[in-house]
Amino acid sequence: MKPKILEMSAFGPYKDKVEIDFKKIGNNGIFLITGDTGSGKTTIFDAIVFALFGETSGSTRQVSSVRSNFADNDTETYVKFTFSHKNKTYEIRRTPQYERLKKSGDGTTKNIADAYLECSGKVVSGVSNVNEKIEEILGINVKQFKQISMLAQGEFLKILFAESKDRTEVFRRIFDTNIYNSISKILANKTREADKKLDELKYSFLTNKDNIRWKNQNEEILNLNSKNLNKINIEFVLSTLKDELSKNSEELKVINKKVEKKEKELKKQTDLLLKIQNNNEKIDNYNQIKEKIDQLKQKEKYYKEEKKKIEKNEKIIATVLPKEENVERIEKEIENIKNSIENNIKEKEKIEKNMFKLQKKEKKINEFKNEFEKLEHINEECDLLAKEKKKMDDIKTLLKNKESHVKSYNELKFEYKEKFDNYLEEEGKFFEEQAGILAEKLEVNMPCPVCGSKEHPNIAKKSNSVLSKNELDLIKKELKVIEKSYESEKNTIIKFDSQLEVFIKDLKEDSKKFNFDEYERNLLEKYNNIIKSKNLVYDSANKIYKEFSGKDLSLDGFSFEEFVNEFNEIIKSEIEKSTKNKTLFEEYKRTEKAKLEELEQAKKEYENAYRSIGFKKESDYKNIVLKKEQLESKKKEVETYFNEVIANKAKLDGIPNSIKTQKKPDEQKIKEEVEEITNNLKEIKQNQININGIYENNKRLEKMLKENADKLLIQIRKFVNYQELSKLANGTLPGKRKIEFEQFVQATYFDMIIIEANKRLIKMTDGRYRLVRKENSDKASEKIGLELEIFDNYNGKTRDIKSLSGGESFKAALALSLGVSDIIQSYSGGVVIDTLFIDEGFGTLDAESREQAINTLNLLTDNNKLIGIISHVTELKERIDKKIIVERGYDGSKIKFEV
Repeated sequence: MKPKILEMSAFGPYKDKVEIDFKKIGNNGIFLITGDTGSGKTTIFDAIVFALFGETSGSTRQVSSVRSNFADNDTETYVKFTFSHKNKTYEIRRTPQYERLKKSGDGTTKNIADAYLECSGKVVSGVSNVNEKIEEILGINVKQFKQISMLAQGEFLKILFAESKDRTEVFRRIFDTNIYNSISKILANKTREADKKLDELKYSFLTNKDNIRWKNQNEEILNLNSKNLNKINIEFVLSTLKDELSKNSEELKVINKKVEKKEKELKKQTDLLLKIQNNNEKIDNYNQIKEKIDQLKQKEKYYKEEKKKIEKNEKIIATVLPKEENVERIEKEIENIKNSIENNIKEKEKIEKNMFKLQKKEKKINEFKNEFEKLEHINEECDLLAKEKKKMDDIKTLLKNKESHVKSYNELKFEYKEKFDNYLEEEGKFFEEQAGILAEKLEVNMPCPVCGSKEHPNIAKKSNSVLSKNELDLIKKELKVIEKSYESEKNTIIKFDSQLEVFIKDLKEDSKKFNFDEYERNLLEKYNNIIKSKNLVYDSANKIYKEFSGKDLSLDGFSFEEFVNEFNEIIKSEIEKSTKNKTLFEEYKRTEKAKLEELEQAKKEYENAYRSIGFKKESDYKNIVLKKEQLESKKKEVETYFNEVIANKAKLDGIPNSIKTQKKPDEQKIKEEVEEITNNLKEIKQNQININGIYENNKRLEKMLKENADKLLIQIRKFVNYQELSKLANGTLPGKRKIEFEQFVQATYFDMIIIEANKRLIKMTDGRYRLVRKENSDKASEKIGLELEIFDNYNGKTRDIKSLSGGESFKAALALSLGVSDIIQSYSGGVVIDTLFIDEGFGTLDAESREQAINTLNLLTDNNKLIGIISHVTELKERIDKKIIVERGYDGSKIKFEV
């Protein structure tokens, strides 16, 4: 991957859009990114990583904080990155999620994260889709990219000084060896689980053993526990239980025969008792039916009378009630019409009152029109004065700003004059002192270099208080800075004067005679007077408007013509209501007359109906008529009675004559015999249950113990296997090296990294140092595998890596990181990364070490590789020709190139 163009907008310290054209740097070689601390050098790396993967380059900076604090509210935060990879060009644009002020209203709104990737006219959009596609193109994820291509500030020193356990975590991320750590953990967990399962099975076996019901308890079996439980003891328990079950089975057979004999005896007597009870039940049933029929005969007269009443009511319901309901319906309709007439009269009175009020309001419309027109005219004047007032405020602000810059200009000018006078004085002293400097070099009988004389009667003396040439140059530089500042202030004042002249001309005033205070006073007086007039006219107009609408007048969007039209529509509506009211009144009166005539006819029909079935007066039939619910209840009651009579007669006819004449036999003696046999059988069965319970319990436990035994023996073998493997994988085998499975795998990678790292470190240290992996530990119990030491060829000894100086540590860390990068690329399926970024660290190196580090990096560029270094070290600026310079300002940072 090689960068072509990086475009950042409102990103980090960059307020506006900035573009970095990497094509100016070329396809290979080393380039420098330099600038003041905090100017935004590392932000360039952050932007590249963010564009590709949606993250930043270091471990401390968060994506949520990338939006520039200098950015305007309307400026979008985004990064657009164009890069080439395997002869293809890609363009990726990514926007982070961030909050910004709303364009209108208070509060903030959230900008949603988005991304797109384009290559050869094909576009992939959406954050997750782009992330997936980038990993597919580059063949690595963000973690691997930062390890291979981007050595972030302070990050690559971590791997050098890490402890073995910490380096394990680093390599786990780099080489994805977590699977081996997982295997060790799984084996440890499996061992614990197997041990736990073994305890459970032992507990289950012993619990089942303790639940066996023995006739004679065996002491050897009783004393078994989880510690002495083995195969021999298990088989002994099972064989002893088998003998016990045989005894239980024989005892059960004897008791079963006794139960069978007693049950046959009980059945014989129970059948006899049942036969007698059935016969007696039939005799009792006959006597009950006979008694029921006698009771029903006593009620026969009453229910015949009730039946006649029901028939009479049914005639009333069929003939009279419909006519009565018709009368009631018409009477209700007449009552409703009368209510409608009464409401109609009230509505008419209300309409007449409204019309009277509207006629009074109509006379005031012209009066409101005059006041409203005055108000419109005053509003126009107000708008013109408000615009003038805005211009006045702008002038006021401009004058205030100008005053501030004039004060700064005068101060700087005064400071410049003081320092300039001091400079001239010191410069004069310096030139006068040149005679003293020459006098020091005069020798006896040697000619003076100025006059040629060999005699030197009055030699000039050199003063110690005169400034040197370098000190004078420094003062001169200060003067230039101050001069530049007050010239800048002067230009700003001229700019303000030009703007003021434009404003005053816009006010159509003479700039030479313009008096701002007088102008402001007159304008404010005009503005306050017109506001007072506006309020007076508004109050007058609002008073009239409130009479019409019942609310205050709002001038926003108010139209007098629409107001008049709305009022006319109200009058028209009231007239329509009055006409409709009159029409309804006449219609109600006609309907009332027709309904009264209809009621008279319905009453006659009602009277004829109840007379036709034998009633002279309305009250005669009203006294006997039943409600619908009462009639239905009475009909069911009568129907039930006659059905019951028929049913009981039928039952009586169905009983045989032999039952009708038979007497009940005595059943008490048979009951007593059955009870005695039952009690005897109950005692025998209880004994049978006890013996059977013991047998079934022991038989069930025998099955469970056999299953327990099979699982227990298997689990013992499983536990032993897991325990040995777990100790091996976790480095806890007695008498063996204390190295875990994952660290053993990582050590292989580490050896390869150290080989590649030493190729660079040996060159950077003139053959003095090389990295070695520590094979043995000082403590027997301590786990080893990824400890790092340094071998010093000057004394032939190995020592702690932390004993290196700051510069030596940087070179070792750089070599190690480059070694990690090489090995990761070789194990990443042919991943090609043509660009390397290194963030800081060169400040700890002396001149020779910097040269060695640069030469090492230059060797990498021979293979068409581009290397970017962030640093503010002055020597690097002189050593590296290609530079990206980041300049920090009060409103954000800027970018410029030196190529």
